[in-house]
Amino acid sequence: MRISVEIETKHESNALLVVLSDPSFVLPNLFPPIKEVKISEGKYTCKGKFLGTPFEMVGNYYFSTEGRIKYVFTINKGGNGNLEFLIEQGKVTLIFDYDGWYEKISRLSISRWINEFKKNFEEKVRLKRIESKI
Repeated sequence: MRISVEIETKHESNALLVVLSDPSFVLPNLFPPIKEVKISEGKYTCKGKFLGTPFEMVGNYYFSTEGRIKYVFTINKGGNGNLEFLIEQGKVTLIFDYDGWYEKISRLSISRWINEFKKNFEEKVRLKRIESKI
């Protein structure tokens, strides 16, 4: 499955780079079933429950000063994918690729979560910037 959306924003690119390269902000806000995120040196581990089934997602995240952030992940139930943010002046492009566990069933949920993330993006980023003093 591949989903791509453009998010209009008034936030500065450098602030977006900091906020969107934080797995503890991005992953639970984008994927509500994720309830716990642990980060260590460019790696992350998430735990959650989807359709009543516990899961664990592990991966690495990378970012460049040119405005590109990439999360690569594997789900312990069988599945892998990546999430990418491309930051440009006035917009962020979110690209989500996934193959595996519950893919067909989860497509509707994931589309809804991404649309909700897009709808609340400006406010969530604003609050994170205030919290982190960015």
